[in-house]
Formats: sequence, structure tokens, C-alpha cells
Amino acid sequence: MAEAVDPKRIAGPEYQRTKNPVMATTVIGAHALEHMYGRAFLVLIPQIYITLGLVPIQAGLLDAVRQLAGGVTSMTGGFFVDMFQHRRAHILAFSMSLIAIGYFLVSIAPTFGLILASLALASAGSALWHPPALGLLAQRFPRQRGLFISLHRSTGNIGDWLGPLIVGGLLAVVGWRWIVGGGTPVLLIFAVVIFIMLRHVSGPKVEGVDYGAKFRTQMRDMRESFRGTGMWWIFTVSAVRGMGDRSLLWIIPLYLSDQLGMSNFWVGFHVALLAAPGIFTGPIFGALSDRIGRKPIIMFIMASAVIFPTTMALGGDGPGMTISVLMFGVFLFSVNSLTQAAAIDVAAGRGLEGTFIGLMWGSNAFFGAMASIIAGVIVEYIGWHAAFYFASGLFFLGFLASLALPGDFPKREPQPA
Repeated sequence: MAEAVDPKRIAGPEYQRTKNPVMATTVIGAHALEHMYGRAFLVLIPQIYITLGLVPIQAGLLDAVRQLAGGVTSMTGGFFVDMFQHRRAHILAFSMSLIAIGYFLVSIAPTFGLILASLALASAGSALWHPPALGLLAQRFPRQRGLFISLHRSTGNIGDWLGPLIVGGLLAVVGWRWIVGGGTPVLLIFAVVIFIMLRHVSGPKVEGVDYGAKFRTQMRDMRESFRGTGMWWIFTVSAVRGMGDRSLLWIIPLYLSDQLGMSNFWVGFHVALLAAPGIFTGPIFGALSDRIGRKPIIMFIMASAVIFPTTMALGGDGPGMTISVLMFGVFLFSVNSLTQAAAIDVAAGRGLEGTFIGLMWGSNAFFGAMASIIAGVIVEYIGWHAAFYFASGLFFLGFLASLALPGDFPKREPQPA
């Protein structure tokens, strides 16, 4: 990364940098816990919907607020994560703590408005995780970015799979507020463990840095990364894909519960089914993209995703719906990992990993929040099936945008120490 000064790194004899396997295992493994809460909450939306007597637009707001809060945090947090890379262990531990506190406040919030405010806090914690975590993986494994970013997403899928199953079973015996708040002590303990494991992850302390000059350098490098590189198309594909995903993620469980009359367990089963295939397919797509390029894999995934929202709408309450959900899960979120890797490919060597991860997450979150609200309006005034067709249309637009991606991204060189 370009520096305005030549800082002195101060390292005592007791200093030892966290090794790659320890860092990767901690960061990738903890991601599963972070996602257990986020995806499990989708199974709770029908319960909140019934308890508070909400309408579909308000249910869409529950997801939209999560996305907006995450977007603001990602877009600002990623830039400053790169400025203060020596504090990444602190940021990751703080992220997990903020998730714990936010969902605890959701569990005790008496009104819809306070639930939204508490969700915003929890979602800010989730969003704060990704810039330092993915930035670390991208820096340490420059020639396998697609694989390791996809592995990080894969453990997120494990959390997305386990969370809904656990919550779907617990709802038979425990109220939704106890479920939301019950994991707070576990998350706080993990925050401490993460800090202990990663406290030396960023190398020796850096002194003598002119942060004003560093800020200007990062801004300049970020602008240059968008000029004639295809970066805008990478962000466009990612944003449109995110819109389709977010509009479906809350629609599916509410549709299964409200329209098809499925029990809490079966709702949780189907939400888990969305995540299960990606545990295995995500790393496969990531590794293939490292070998043959990002563009052909992204195009294939976008084209495939067009089909399954439509078959969900046509599948009724029989096996057709379940198979459609399973097949959609094969491709869910895989594009996000590949566009993140592609963005870092373009910005390689500039020390902007966290910045571009944050920008991409923020962009996806803002557009995803918009899609969630639009989907709520569509359900309210047109009908449930129209929301599924809306998602298919978005995926088709994303496929068209993927045709404009550059065929070859820059060679993935190691990040200078």
C-alpha cells in the first residue's frame, strides 16, 4: 500500500505474528456463528409479523432496516479498517459484541419502532465483520482469493443452515424473544476468544504515520481503481444480484407460513435448505474462478438463478417448492464472493481490501433494502407470486450486466507486507 511516510514498526522480542492457519481458521470459523443469528432471524419474522399484527410492507421494513444499517456501516467502516489495519482484531471482537448487544435489545424491545432500532445496531455489528475479515484473507492468500473468500462464505452458509433449523425447533417450546436474546452470552464469550486468537494478526504496531496523508492516498487510489478497469460493472452485477437475493430471503419464509400454512419447523427447514448447498458449491465456484477467471462463473450463476424463483411460485406446497428452494440455494450468495474477489483483483497492491469489501457490501445493502421494500409493496398490492417474478427479473438484468464484465482481471499479486 502506498504510504505518505515511512513508519517505524515497533516490535518487542515477545512479538509473534499470527500464523496464516490460525488466522484463517478463526476468521472463517467465527463467521458461521455470526450468520446463525442473521439467517435465523428470517424464521422469526413470521412470528413477529403475527405477534405485532404487521402488514407485508412492515415485514419488508424489518429486513430493509437491517440492510440499510449494514450498508452505512460497511461503506464507512471498510475505509477506516484499511487506515487502522493494526486494530483489526479489536474491530472483529467489537463486531461480535455489537451483534450480541443488538439482538439482546431486540429481545426486550416493546414496540415495532424500538425493534427496528435494535436491529439496526445488530446489523451494524454484522456489517463491521466483513471488511477486516475478508481483507485479511485477501491479503494473506492473494493467489487463492476466490477460494478463501468463498470458504468464508461457506461457513456463513453453515450458520445459515444451522440457525433456521435450531430456531424452527425451538419455536415449538420457546417464544421468539427468548430465542433472540438467549445467545447473547455465547456471542460475548466468542468476542473475547476472537480477540485473544487474533490480537497479533496485523503485525507490529505502526508509529509515525501521517493519517491525513494516508487518507488522501487511499482516496486517490480508490478513484484510480474505478477508472477503465471494469470496476463499475463488478459493482453493478453485485448490486443487482443482491437486490434479487434480499427480496427473496424474507419473502420465502413469510410466503411458506402465511400462504402455504407450513409449521415453524418446516419454514425453518426450507430456510436452512437455502443455505445447505452453498456450503459445498461456494468453494467449488471460488476455486474454479481462481483457475479460469471470474466472468464465466459469474455469468453461469446469474443465468441459472433466473429460473428458480419462478419455479418456486409455480411449485405450490408440494415437492416442486422444496426442490426449487434447494436448487436456488446452490447459487445463493456465490456471486457475492466472486465479485468481492474480482474487486480486490482490480485494486490489488493498493491496501484497499477492506475499503472495497465495505463499498460492495454497502452498495448491496442499499439496493437490497430498496428491493425488500419494493417486494413488500408488490405483495401488498399485486400478490405473492409477483414478488417471485420480480426477483427472476432482477437476476436476468444481473446476467445481462455480467456480459459487460472484463474478461481478464489483473494478475493477483501478493500484497506487500
